[in-house]
Amino acid sequence: MITVTGGKGGVGKTNITLGVAAAMAKQGKKVMVLDADLGLANVDVLLGLRVGKNLSHVMQGVCDLKDIIVEGPHGMKIILHPQGCAA
Repeated sequence: MITVTGGKGGVGKTNITLGVAAAMAKQGKKVMVLDADLGLANVDVLLGLRVGKNLSHVMQGVCDLKDIIVEGPHGMKIILHPQGCAA
């Protein structure tokens, strides 16, 4: 497990995360990215992903975690949280 964290927005955490994730996925590693930034999640924006349900739906009991995992580039798995929603 690799965690990328920081106390300030706009310093490149998401870009670093996606770069490392893509490199590992290209090497055949199993990769899952969880965008846990509950205030400014933007993995979906950078990857151009649009989904109907996300982590807030799991937290509300509307669906299961397996139902919101989407495939990203190079076969990496992505768990999204809605942008700007602190569930």
